[in-house]
Amino acid sequence: MSQIQSAVINKQPLEVWRGLSSRQLPERELLQEALQSVHQCISPVWPLKDYVAVNPYHGITDRSFLNVRKYLRIFSDSETLMPLQHYAAAFRAGQFELSDIEAALAELQSENLVAEPLPSSAQLVACLGTEETGSAKQDTTDKTPRKRQMRAFSEILDAQTGGDWKQTIGDELSKFCAQHYDQGEAAWKSPWQHLSLFDAWRNAAQHDRSMEILGVDGFRQLVQQLPDSAETTLAVMLEKLNVPRALWETYLLCQACQTPGWSAWAKYQFEQGGSSKELVSSDLTGLLAIRLVYEAALSEAKSFEVDWSKLAGATPVRFKVPFDSEEQVIERYILLRASEIAYRNKLLNNLRDNIPNDSQTTERKLAQMVFCIDVRSERMRRQLEQTSAEIETLGFAGFFGIPMEFIRWGDQGGDNQLPVLLQPQFQVTEELPKKDQGQQELLLEQQGGNRSFRKLWKRFQQSAVGSFPFVETMGLFYGLLLGKRAWGTRVSAGVETKPTYSQQRKPEPRPSLNGLDAQGITVEKLTEMAETILKNMSLTSGFARLVVFCGHESQTVNNPLQAGLDCGACGGHSGAPNARVAAEIMNLAAVRRGLKRKGIDIPDETLFIAGVHNTTTDQINFFEPDQLSASHREQLSSLQQLTLQATHMTRAERLTTLNSSAVSELLQRAGDWSEVRPEWGLTNNAALVVGPRELTRAVDLDGRTFLHNYDPDQDPEGTVLENIMTAPMIVAHWINMQYYASTVDQRHCGSGNKTVHNVTGGFGILSGNGGDLMTGLPWQSLHDGQNLQHQPQRLQVVINAPRQAIENVIARHTLVANLLQGSWLYLIACEAGEFYQYRTGNQWKQLDCAD
Repeated sequence: MSQIQSAVINKQPLEVWRGLSSRQLPERELLQEALQSVHQCISPVWPLKDYVAVNPYHGITDRSFLNVRKYLRIFSDSETLMPLQHYAAAFRAGQFELSDIEAALAELQSENLVAEPLPSSAQLVACLGTEETGSAKQDTTDKTPRKRQMRAFSEILDAQTGGDWKQTIGDELSKFCAQHYDQGEAAWKSPWQHLSLFDAWRNAAQHDRSMEILGVDGFRQLVQQLPDSAETTLAVMLEKLNVPRALWETYLLCQACQTPGWSAWAKYQFEQGGSSKELVSSDLTGLLAIRLVYEAALSEAKSFEVDWSKLAGATPVRFKVPFDSEEQVIERYILLRASEIAYRNKLLNNLRDNIPNDSQTTERKLAQMVFCIDVRSERMRRQLEQTSAEIETLGFAGFFGIPMEFIRWGDQGGDNQLPVLLQPQFQVTEELPKKDQGQQELLLEQQGGNRSFRKLWKRFQQSAVGSFPFVETMGLFYGLLLGKRAWGTRVSAGVETKPTYSQQRKPEPRPSLNGLDAQGITVEKLTEMAETILKNMSLTSGFARLVVFCGHESQTVNNPLQAGLDCGACGGHSGAPNARVAAEIMNLAAVRRGLKRKGIDIPDETLFIAGVHNTTTDQINFFEPDQLSASHREQLSSLQQLTLQATHMTRAERLTTLNSSAVSELLQRAGDWSEVRPEWGLTNNAALVVGPRELTRAVDLDGRTFLHNYDPDQDPEGTVLENIMTAPMIVAHWINMQYYASTVDQRHCGSGNKTVHNVTGGFGILSGNGGDLMTGLPWQSLHDGQNLQHQPQRLQVVINAPRQAIENVIARHTLVANLLQGSWLYLIACEAGEFYQYRTGNQWKQLDCAD
């Protein structure tokens, strides 16, 4: 072994390494540390059916927000700040002022976040160009990629020869990954799909002549000689490329960022326990090994070597990366903070007059409607309460505390209806109403037959033999159908589109609690679940006659990313099933008796029902329980009339955001297959307010704010506060960072132009017919064609709670502490009628809203 260690590996025949155990690798510990850093840096992307917003920087939030940019720029072209022109335009539009710039400067100076000298406010204003030309200086961020210190071998070769090998490797890798991970879309299934990514690729590449046709001679022979494991292959290829061991970590980070989309997908496979639960044999490790095999083959075929000596001994920790004056990073960061301070002051000024006092109304309401904390609920909640004082609204995580896997009627598998970082605790299936159960076998047979026919028909359309006669025989018919779709479909009571969960299905199945006991979910556990739900939304007394769990869902067609518009707390699915299950649990007599013993007395005349808010059309539908008394039926009818009025008012408010002049245009978006902006989703989200509804009632928050109910008086131990700060607050932060990153760095964290998206493998999208897997939000979800609709700002969290209680949570949770200490989000406590901003070192600064 000592002879192998001392040998120059890139001169060794690869047969020497084939039987070598990974444990015998020289510097194995160093390689594992490098792989750990790569896995930490890459955030996962979820499949289309479960697509949710993800913070692309989640794994590196132990660094400060400003430091992350310096770190990423060592090995990638990632950007974390908007160009100077953006802030100049915002300044001219009055979105922030000189006083906000001065406040941002004072904040940076007091917290010593930047070692470099800070510019003065006068210099910043001059930099914006408002006094001289009315336009900002030319921003040079688009030129900075050439200054990146670490580059992949293929990039260096391209720069020297004028080739396009970086793109070639990316395309070859993408083609293989799409086939390997295919979920039934491809006409030909990979025979190696059961293997790990690396093992499958090694088998396939031995027969693929593509690289040799492109001029990389001996590629298949090289693949045949590769070691058995991805880890060993990775080490050998690093040595063949002469990459100094001190640079392994940096070089592998650079490689992962060459195809960030497929790296994110491989990370998802690892986190879901795919082909391997061991980091060294994960698909992400395999992906890196594959990339390096391509590069080593290029080096050999083109007789090209890289001199790494200038970077030898440097690691991401040791690289000296000063803020480049050309990029104006400090200036842009200060202006970002100034824009955030301006929004914060406006928000707090709006809330100041509503700070809760001890006076509580005891008048019983017609209805309490519990909505998801989603920013799209804010408009609807405000309009409902404006419509009638008989309605009270609450905000709560949209899975309503039901950690279930939900299996629809007739389906074999289910969907996880809870936040993606959690695992379901039980299954709930749908059943037919008693009146339809006699037809169950016939209906299931019909459904299965229809599904099989559609599958066969699709295969015929896509097959090499069937595609041509399909066009010849069915072209005219499909041409008419295409024309019908192109002109769109008007939406009134219903929409000609793929039905949402809440739209009527015949027969109409409904979630059933049957079978829970067999899964260990006893009445006692259901009672505990109900107690937790009610306490977490601070609803333990003063129940209305109707309590509505109102989930939400979107309604679009021809939109692969539709799950991103559905409920993120439900794993990218409709919140309706959770609402129905939560309501059914709350109505169980045994659960009510158990709650009463725990001090939560729900009146007999209080009925829990479920509803769903269609965020595309602003319509609210209700699901009626099996048995509805005459009085409850009358109350529900009254509530339906009131919600209809709120729907009309919400639609009118949203018209301006969609550049529509009539409600019919807004509704048509739900059924128009060519519509790239059916709704804005969570665009322009900026804040999370945690507190009683009194704090935000009647305040127009412009659909930018997550709202979560919380009453500190009902939470003496701080347990509910801890749950909110470690779950809903983190989810809101993820959403905020996904929208932020997709805006400031569309090339790496977005998904480009929606009109050229193609679904690959049934799980992801490509831009066009190749290239990297797309991960973030498309440009049309952020921009209306003329102006940005999302203002990229970090989340401002306002919590109505004692500062000490908040500090206790921060002290117990490193993730929360890192987010606050690193300026990934900002936290403001509302205590005794005053606002205090959390500062580093558990310090608080009182805000007068003019800071």
